[in-house]
Amino acid sequence: MRLPPIDLGRENTFGEITYENGGHYGPIRGDYLAFMIVHIGAVKIEADSVVTSLEAGHCALSLTREQYICTAEPGILTHVSWCDSRPENASWLFQERQNIAASTNTSHQIETIAQLGVDLGLGDQGSRSGLREALTNALLNAYIYEAEVVAAERPIPQTILQARRFLDENFATDISIEKVARQVRVSPQYLVSAFKKHLGLTPARYLWRCRLDYGAHLLQRSGLTVSEIAYQVGYKNPYHFSRQVKLAFDCSPTELREQKREG
Repeated sequence: MRLPPIDLGRENTFGEITYENGGHYGPIRGDYLAFMIVHIGAVKIEADSVVTSLEAGHCALSLTREQYICTAEPGILTHVSWCDSRPENASWLFQERQNIAASTNTSHQIETIAQLGVDLGLGDQGSRSGLREALTNALLNAYIYEAEVVAAERPIPQTILQARRFLDENFATDISIEKVARQVRVSPQYLVSAFKKHLGLTPARYLWRCRLDYGAHLLQRSGLTVSEIAYQVGYKNPYHFSRQVKLAFDCSPTELREQKREG
């Protein structure tokens, strides 16, 4: 995912601070964007309903509409740098926040961009405001890129691979998420959450995608009727199958079959 440039308004700042023995920042209310790097020590961030514990070497991106609080751990020296703003006309950005990782490792690129912003200072001095906004947008996109790379390289648990294999082999049967969870010996709640985290979609959506993909395969490579194909791949009625084909391929099952013949 790549964010288009965000209108950050005039309240766009970079800075750094050292907490000798704990401390806190906030609460900040209303639409608020905060990016933080922990260089030494540890902090806890409360961003609306999301709580993130952050240690040295990690950074976090928080988007809040209600309340933001950052607390440095007492009893230890903590040094952080930050970038924050009051984004304007960015409702779409807050809608996307569930798809943006709450924290990730601090890469050299992220640290370099953040330091450039800190070096500009806090004041709104002429052209520095535009440069600060450009650095903030670059920082956000660097963060999202790094978080997506880490997620892509994270090993997929064997439980989730087994669940995917079970769906691949049994999609045409009358199957439920509870049955899949029992098969791999996890709770349905964990299965849904971990499956989406590692594979990008829920088990139910993966199941219907398997059915649709194989149904499209049969449409183009068999002489079975639409109804026969629908029942064979696990749909309870041909209408549901036809509707899914229309949504996925922007054509009816018959038209999809004809496209293959014409090709």
